[in-house]
Amino acid sequence: MTEPILRLENLSKSYGALTVTSDVSLDLRPGEVHALIGPNGAGKTTLVGEIAGAVTPDAGRILFAGRDVTQLNVSARARLGLGRVFQISQVVGSFSARDNVRLAALAHRGGSWGLWRPASSDAALTAAADAALDRVGLSARADVAAGVLAHGERRALELAMALAQAPKVLLLDEPMAGTGRAEGARLTELLLSLKGTLPMLLVEHDMATVFALADRITVLIGGAVAITGTPEAVRADPQVRRAYLGEEDAV
Repeated sequence: MTEPILRLENLSKSYGALTVTSDVSLDLRPGEVHALIGPNGAGKTTLVGEIAGAVTPDAGRILFAGRDVTQLNVSARARLGLGRVFQISQVVGSFSARDNVRLAALAHRGGSWGLWRPASSDAALTAAADAALDRVGLSARADVAAGVLAHGERRALELAMALAQAPKVLLLDEPMAGTGRAEGARLTELLLSLKGTLPMLLVEHDMATVFALADRITVLIGGAVAITGTPEAVRADPQVRRAYLGEEDAV
């Protein structure tokens, strides 16, 4: 079996008497889309924080590309190739779509805001930005201020910003949040076009998106892994159906 690019081993995190994640283990294989789902309060937000480096687990470890990154911060993990698309928009509204992507590429290269003016005329940064925008279907919107883009376009822009940093893994933190049906369908098609080229860990409430994209699904209930399996196995699992009863008829 191919060695996983990302592996979580027995992660646990508590706040006082409240256990938020409990002995969580899962992995992400090269080229795979692995979805993480669970009802509200299941511990998904904390687990995402642990993976990204914003939350330090009390126990367990995180291996990324064969390296123990458990104690590394968010920036260090990003430099190693962990790309993230956030639940809440992270774009700079007054910047054009192209400048947002250029800024992301500059950060990956190790530049800073103080170097922004020369960076804005950097041919390599511009080429990387334009390639990422083309990949997500936003070439025609490159010069439009991010703040006036439609919500779905901003989500696609955030994906372009992540791609411009040449990630080894994409952590997609509820990419469908706030999107309408048409926007969500377009984003799902966009992610499908990336499937197989880049391993993705998808945290998502939209079950139609999950079942359209995922090769495997891990269900988190009460901070612990209830099941990991194929979409078919997860859909048929009685515990999963009980956890979602009244929330998602699709599971």
